[in-house]
Amino acid sequence: ANSYIWDYLNTQPIAKVSNAPINQVAYTSFEADGKGNWTFSGAPVSDPTSPTGSKCYSLASGNITFSGASSSGTYIVSYWSKTGASFSVSGSSGPVQGKTINGWTYFEHTVTGVTTITVSGSGSIDELRLYPSNAQMVTYTYTPLMGMTSACDVDNKITYYFYDGFGRLKWIKDQDLN
Repeated sequence: ANSYIWDYLNTQPIAKVSNAPINQVAYTSFEADGKGNWTFSGAPVSDPTSPTGSKCYSLASGNITFSGASSSGTYIVSYWSKTGASFSVSGSSGPVQGKTINGWTYFEHTVTGVTTITVSGSGSIDELRLYPSNAQMVTYTYTPLMGMTSACDVDNKITYYFYDGFGRLKWIKDQDLN
């Protein structure tokens, strides 16, 4: 079964998750009004270099948490870090580091044995995902009244969508902007 996380005043799906109930997933790119099942107190900040959308979150503003995880479950927590270093994720083993794009580095943690998952550290974070290890997540960002601006697939490969001044789709580019 699929679960969906909605944002932009509940008008757009920002995450589609296969094989997981909605209470076991979380996602935010820090773009709109919603928090995507995460809890945090600071406000997102504009950053044109953000991997998805145009905003990110400074962990100096406070930790980000997810409550309600199953202590017997195994979860994946992934994100892009602007510091080039990983952040602390409670209940996780050492992260796997992925690609670096435009000054942002991808990290993925496997989390087990906790009911509350906390992401902490200092630096900017974007495209923050949480889902059971046997699930798959696809995520999206939008520009209201224009359209989808990015799609990030199950392998965290990003596709960008560009529009002309009339709101017509002009280009579709991969994460390397080809």
